[in-house]
Amino acid sequence: MRAKLRAVADPRLERLRSVPLFGSCTEKELAFIASRADEVDIPAGRVLTEKGKSGGDFFIILDGRAEVDAAPGKRTLGAGDFFGEIALIDNGPRTATVKAATPMRCLVLGHAQFRDVLHQNGEIAVKILRAVTERLRAATPLATG
Repeated sequence: MRAKLRAVADPRLERLRSVPLFGSCTEKELAFIASRADEVDIPAGRVLTEKGKSGGDFFIILDGRAEVDAAPGKRTLGAGDFFGEIALIDNGPRTATVKAATPMRCLVLGHAQFRDVLHQNGEIAVKILRAVTERLRAATPLATG
């Protein structure tokens, strides 16, 4: 007699599915992203990105809150939010300083992993471009004639 094996849901896939950025991804796409991302616990007070410094990672917040200091002012990010995509896209300096306001758990993608994900899934690339555009518009005053 063969034992029946029940499928066990991968908690990383469940966490990724709960992030709006990845909400439209298939199970296969989520598994691909999960295989590229590291899940990291971050203590409160740690600076994750520093405005003006180059390089770094792309962060997706699973639990906890981060404080963002950028134009036009300070704001708080929480579960499901992400940051670090602008510097990864253009290899330029960070546009904001982000600090863990509470203990946090994040999925973190380095430069190569982030590019893998963008190339694998056009939907994600479009969503990230929209988010970047929104952030740039919010930070750029409209020219008046």
